[in-house]
Amino acid sequence: MRRYCTLFILGMTTALGTTGASAADYFVGAVKAGPVTGTPLGVVALQAKWKRKQAQEPAALPGTAITEQEPTPEATATTSTSDSTLVQTTAGAKWITAEPGKKQVSRRKDSVETVTGTTPEGGSTTSGGGTTDTGSTSSGGTTSGTTTTDGGPTGGTTTPDSGGTTAGGGSTTPDTGGTTSGSGTTSGSGSTAGSGSTTGSGSTAGTGSSTGSGSTTPPTQTGQTWPTLNALLGSGQVKGGDRIYLLDGYHGPISVDGQAFASPVLIAPMPGEVAHVDSIIINNTKNVVFQGLKVWATSANAGNGALVRSYPNTSDLAFLDLDIRAVSTSGDYVTWTLTDWKANQRNGMHIDGNRVTIARNRVTGIYHGIQSLANNTLMEENIIDGFAADGLRANGDDSIVRRNKVQNCHQIDGNHADGFQSFSRGSDGKVGTGTVRNLKVEGNKFFEWTGSTVNPLRCKLQGISMFDGMYDGAVIRNNIISSTAYHGITINGALNTVIANNTVVHANGTAGGWPWIRLSPHKNGTKSFNVTVANNLATSVKPVTDPASQFVVTNNVIVTNAANEFTSLTQLDFTLKSTAKAIDAGLANFAPNTDIRGAARPLGKGPDAGAYENF
Repeated sequence: MRRYCTLFILGMTTALGTTGASAADYFVGAVKAGPVTGTPLGVVALQAKWKRKQAQEPAALPGTAITEQEPTPEATATTSTSDSTLVQTTAGAKWITAEPGKKQVSRRKDSVETVTGTTPEGGSTTSGGGTTDTGSTSSGGTTSGTTTTDGGPTGGTTTPDSGGTTAGGGSTTPDTGGTTSGSGTTSGSGSTAGSGSTTGSGSTAGTGSSTGSGSTTPPTQTGQTWPTLNALLGSGQVKGGDRIYLLDGYHGPISVDGQAFASPVLIAPMPGEVAHVDSIIINNTKNVVFQGLKVWATSANAGNGALVRSYPNTSDLAFLDLDIRAVSTSGDYVTWTLTDWKANQRNGMHIDGNRVTIARNRVTGIYHGIQSLANNTLMEENIIDGFAADGLRANGDDSIVRRNKVQNCHQIDGNHADGFQSFSRGSDGKVGTGTVRNLKVEGNKFFEWTGSTVNPLRCKLQGISMFDGMYDGAVIRNNIISSTAYHGITINGALNTVIANNTVVHANGTAGGWPWIRLSPHKNGTKSFNVTVANNLATSVKPVTDPASQFVVTNNVIVTNAANEFTSLTQLDFTLKSTAKAIDAGLANFAPNTDIRGAARPLGKGPDAGAYENF
């Protein structure tokens, strides 16, 4: 079920790292100069078991067509944070496209730490769909105190406004709560450049050529410094291809409105510095990349809206390497009481529009993590660590959700938390009255709990929940779900869909009825049709082969003894033991070409069932 997608390419980091002859660098002073303080975040690995040699590859610009290929291995390198201030590092991702039938190549440097084990808890939860959010969320993160008024640029360095509030305001004590945190504190500086050009096949999305720039040109702060981002954008001087660098410190809430650029404009911290904002709001705008910013509210009256928000009249946006938290101390979420969670009940990202990349972001101590209503969304390699509603959502057509990690959910209200949720919307805007087309969810990890800490607020996580169809052309593969709730993977109203090589396991290793893989009719009675459920390794698989409905259910392996199947359930290591029934149990014609790590399938007589190919 291979298809060609017209999505942003993640490698725009590199493409924007160079400045052509006609492009310019601009510098924006802080409302209050740094350092930016907050709880340092530990490291979370997306894939801790797969390493390969670093390589420099050219990257393509936004708007280049993507040939959709299998997930590829990730190279890894350790990064850390300071105990006193948040230190940014460069992610350094490099991507290229590939010809049809050839594997897409990925080279990236990422932070790695083995996830600590869990102390599983038993119990169950009532079944049913989670809550749905159909309205627009208000922007979070208004500031207290005064900020500088918009004006013209100043020469040389900035003079901060002493009336602004101090960013963060939280403790700088490292998180000792026993959970692992993500590597989303990295922020690209835009100073790394790919050489040569990259060429994609398939149709083209957005604008701009697919040619990378030449030599590396790190910015040099000379000449004018603008007092605010609004002042700079309002001047009309910024053009496509320009780079805007926010200087060290606190910049208040920022908004971009009415800016349509012919090619991408980068907004990022000055390399080697840390820029913090209360919120990012984008309206009526095209071709802007936000990278490497710290985003959390500083005002006690910030409300519960989304900290990063774009609207339907936007397109060709990218959000890369953002460190998003409800508050500066979100890294301490494991110690929060119910009162703390409710006081910090903010949403991370609420994205709408068309052709959007959401990649390598870290969202910590939040209510909803990342929600996208946009068509043509690429949601890749994000970490949601500590949340209380839904980790990820994707409701737009032709969207890809891959290689993300969602972990450590908390129950603070009546919502049923989902690792991933999707729902359709009709022309009337009502939930469940439309069709979500060509959604791909692959290579993700959804862990209900990763720490050994016993927490009374630990939720019972539903894995991949698609309750309000229809869903046409969905592909759900190579995902890992470890939870204690009923719904591992559930689709109500599936058409022309594949569910293959997923690992769906009870967090306790308990055999029996759940978490399950299940197909059901739409709530309006429309039945699912033409669905393949194959090569999964799960506690329970509900569908059965049904020629009338064109259901093909085959070579799924039921987990009756988790200790015999997996390397270490408590360490969340779902690679297979030599005793595993899943070894060589799959059928090759239903298996993806690679597993969750990018290892080729098959390595033995046949593909292994589940997300990992081991033998």
